[in-house]
Amino acid sequence: MSYRKPKSVRHRRGGRTSGYGRVGEHRGAGQRGGRGKAGYHKGKWTYVTARDPTRFGKRGFHYPDDVRTRYQSINVGDIARHLDTLTDGAPASKDAPIAVNLTAHGFHKVLGAGPVPIPLVVTAAVFTRRAAEKIKAAGGTIKGTIQTPREKRPPPPPPERKPKEKAKPKPKKEEKEKEAEEEEESTKEEDSDDAEA
Repeated sequence: MSYRKPKSVRHRRGGRTSGYGRVGEHRGAGQRGGRGKAGYHKGKWTYVTARDPTRFGKRGFHYPDDVRTRYQSINVGDIARHLDTLTDGAPASKDAPIAVNLTAHGFHKVLGAGPVPIPLVVTAAVFTRRAAEKIKAAGGTIKGTIQTPREKRPPPPPPERKPKEKAKPKPKKEEKEKEAEEEEESTKEEDSDDAEA
């Protein structure tokens, strides 16, 4: 019958230091490379490069709040829902559409979410195309500009590629031998001319 040897316990029993040397070794934060986030620019830098490359550094651009202008927007469904506050409690006649001046209430843009059950005359700086269609379909009008979708920029032209020069074919052995013979003949003629002179 086979006998399987029991697995030895890694943590030693009975000794005071349990296999970690002097008393005090294997204690404290020095054993694990520092407390918390310490050492990410030193001993733990390989962890940053391998698993968390975006831990350090700045990316992108943020406008300061005093330079940035934030525009308030409202949906057409919210206009119909809050007519009492937007019209300042003015009575609405059944025949004429209700006039709503959104610029006086601090709104800049009208978006197209929500239903428009009654005709409205809306004044704002910018309308989306969907918002303008809904207001006009309900029998109302708009006073402002309709936002046009951004035109997609055409892709840049591909870079010009110069045609590669074809490599000159290597001379064959016969051509090499002919060139060598011609050189020998030219050298012999030069030697004979020098001897005659």
